[in-house]
Amino acid sequence: MSAPLVSVVIPCFRAMDTIGAALRSVLDQTERELEVIVVDDGSPDDSAARVLEVAAADPRVVLLRQANAGVAAARNTGIARARGALVAFLDADDRWMPDALARHAAAFAADPRLGLSFGRVRFYSPDLRTAGRLSAHRGQVTLADAMGENPTCTASNLVLRAVVLAEAGGFDPALRHAEDQELLARILATTGWTVAGLDAELVHYRTSPAGLSSDLGRMERGWTSMVDSLERRAPGPVAAARPRAEALFRRYLARRALRTGQPGALRHLGRAFAASPAAFLTQDPRRSLLTLAGALGAATLPNRLLRHSLSR
Repeated sequence: MSAPLVSVVIPCFRAMDTIGAALRSVLDQTERELEVIVVDDGSPDDSAARVLEVAAADPRVVLLRQANAGVAAARNTGIARARGALVAFLDADDRWMPDALARHAAAFAADPRLGLSFGRVRFYSPDLRTAGRLSAHRGQVTLADAMGENPTCTASNLVLRAVVLAEAGGFDPALRHAEDQELLARILATTGWTVAGLDAELVHYRTSPAGLSSDLGRMERGWTSMVDSLERRAPGPVAAARPRAEALFRRYLARRALRTGQPGALRHLGRAFAASPAAFLTQDPRRSLLTLAGALGAATLPNRLLRHSLSR
């Protein structure tokens, strides 16, 4: 068989209730030159059986199985099997808009130095029935941007040239948090490829009240581990970008604290300013001011109004 244009890699663990919708969103893409590699990461449920049902009807779908090793290792297994010039990632509980891959392919065709592209993400309720906020458009991305706030939002939003993965390496299996963000930042820190965002809603992401974004302490520890790992790989560029990145990350934590009704927003803002006053004051200053106002008024501002203002 001739190589497809795009290899889609889907890690799968305990996803029997969601993998069908994810696969449908891939197979319904307007870009037809693709293969779908689902890596079952030791699921104890019927995830693999659901994938095999789809594969029986569409030969573009391939199921690989491995003992549980984590999402990063599962994606790397898929990368090793991929044959496409482009490699796209989708989590088993998310879905794509029908023109997602076509838009990415056009962006790569137009820019030979583009190494990774991503779109905008619409956040949904866990059942994918209620639409929430849309992520902001980001054009060109710097290393500090990638380290600080993860402009891609989710691994389901990553499309890369296969040669970029060969040059930079795959996902770091030692990381249990922010492994997609680390790969994005590593590409910027260690290669000459560019990263760019597309101004189009391409991904639908299921939110979870019990997800990682509600555990701010775990997020903080995970971010530190990610940046430490990056700094070992590219000490000069990462050390230079770290203060600005930490300011952006701490501001993000403050916003998460306010959105989820947790304490600590002012503490995170103080640490953001201490890390890099310039970044805090010049990198989207409106966001910094809104977050500060929200933190100061959290005790009296109606929760609904606060969340609305922070979603902008």
